[in-house]
Amino acid sequence: MGQGGEKMRTLIINGSPRKNGNTMYFINKIKEKIECDVIDAYYVKFSPCIDCGKCVKGCCIYDDEITEVLNKIDEYDNIIMATPLYYNQPTGVLMSMMSRTQMFFVSRKNLKRKRGYIICVGGGDTVINSKDAEKTMRIMLMGLNVRVEGYVRCLNTSNVRAQEDKEANNEIDNIIEQLMRA
Repeated sequence: MGQGGEKMRTLIINGSPRKNGNTMYFINKIKEKIECDVIDAYYVKFSPCIDCGKCVKGCCIYDDEITEVLNKIDEYDNIIMATPLYYNQPTGVLMSMMSRTQMFFVSRKNLKRKRGYIICVGGGDTVINSKDAEKTMRIMLMGLNVRVEGYVRCLNTSNVRAQEDKEANNEIDNIIEQLMRA
């Protein structure tokens, strides 16, 4: 429960284009146990940041599908960012969408502290590790006043599907437990 006994709210930011892929497997596993909102970066209409400078005043020149989520960001207690890795980084669409959160740290808006979790999924010969992606995602979440408390790393999906990755499933189960206790 949140402050005053209200229900904790969780937002999942999904950077995957696949509706039934490995990243979505972990998101669905969370959704089975935790009530949450999901924003799919590939399926919302938005414009990326153009560094116009209006955000210094705490608002954005765009009014699109991501605006409503950004205007309500402080209603969330937990933010989970989930993405497949492209060249050991979050997907470009996710990074483009998250560029809009610049308005929070440029305007120095005081957002309430949130707990955060990162889910990195990758396969193929180019996935060496997820450290670079995790660093990028941690920086993006910092602007939303998110303290990252857990990670899921599923980095061999070319050979082992997410459902079969025991370590990654243990990590997601731990995150679900933390969210259920909150």
